[in-house]
Amino acid sequence: MPRHIETVTPENVRIEYELAGFASRCGAALVDLVLQALAITAVVLIFLLIEIALHLSIVGMPTAVVIVSTFLLWWGYYVFFETVWNGQTPGKRLLRLRVVRYGGSPIDLTSAGVRGLIRIVDMAVVGFVAMFVTPNNQRLGDLAAGTVVVKERSQWTGHIEQPRQQSGLESPEAAIITNIELVTPDQFEAVQRFVLRCDELAPQVREQIAGRLARPLMQHLGIEHATVVSHTDLLKAIHDKCVSERGMR
Repeated sequence: MPRHIETVTPENVRIEYELAGFASRCGAALVDLVLQALAITAVVLIFLLIEIALHLSIVGMPTAVVIVSTFLLWWGYYVFFETVWNGQTPGKRLLRLRVVRYGGSPIDLTSAGVRGLIRIVDMAVVGFVAMFVTPNNQRLGDLAAGTVVVKERSQWTGHIEQPRQQSGLESPEAAIITNIELVTPDQFEAVQRFVLRCDELAPQVREQIAGRLARPLMQHLGIEHATVVSHTDLLKAIHDKCVSERGMR
């Protein structure tokens, strides 16, 4: 039976997530391990070819470089993808899993780094046991970083830094935003955080949070309430305009 966890967002809205199960997490880990093995093998072969071509000794600095590179690939793989892809690695993305912090906020570099370091311990069976005995299916890395692995509610399409392409004419929400230059960096950051995770929220919760974020922005931008059908679509349009017209990230 699926297990769930309820969190409260900074906007004081309760959100329920379905926790990722043991099988799906192992499947994602297997995909990631295969990709890591291929990358590490490629690096080792490249260094061997360089050593042969330059007639270098296998023992010494070249070997040290290979060892360090291998560690960085193993540890940095998870840190890089979980930070850049907002809690996902290629394996997690394939199985539609995501790492989030308590409260539903996106994982940051520090949390990803902690999870990566403790992965060494978790791989020695300890992590598998921990997922069975902890209430939220957490391994030791999750406990230390304050994270949980959840299943995505819906498919995420596109990259957060890339505006969604409009088919045909400009959307009604985008058309009423005539002074996008007034959006401040702090306002954009708040909108981006919402857009990043909104597709994982239930529709009612999503619109509730969007309304709380959108109303002050609408007043700031001089947008009439009567012209807005969906606060969620309005925030997405604001995000897309900030990215495409102002180059904000």
